[in-house]
Amino acid sequence: MLSVKVFFRSVAGGVEYKKLYKASMKVEEGSKTLYYDEVDDNGLTKTEVCIVGNDFVTVRRTGQFSNFLEFKNGHSYVGEYLTPYGKIPVEAFTRNLTVEENDGILIINAKYKSSLMGEESENEFNIKVRANK
Repeated sequence: MLSVKVFFRSVAGGVEYKKLYKASMKVEEGSKTLYYDEVDDNGLTKTEVCIVGNDFVTVRRTGQFSNFLEFKNGHSYVGEYLTPYGKIPVEAFTRNLTVEENDGILIINAKYKSSLMGEESENEFNIKVRANK
């Protein structure tokens, strides 16, 4: 496992969120997996981002509010958002996904449309991963 920094930025429903995380990255043939913890008003959420090649990314969040999403250009993923109040159907359609690695920095950009309980929104996230020095 490599010790890395994850610079995370998202825009969901017009609201921007930025955060820096200390993380671990497991590198295997054809894939990289990031592991980091998020702490907010909802408690601790464990996040796992798996990058397979340059065209497929999964995000698994486990905590009080949990979900799993897949991102691939032109791909629609249907899943569930698990909350203390029950399951909520969620759908994500990937409009654009890019994965690049330059000078030891891994960059993931995703633009997608999501539907949560029938409410649609345009979203994006950007992740920049850099090894700790």
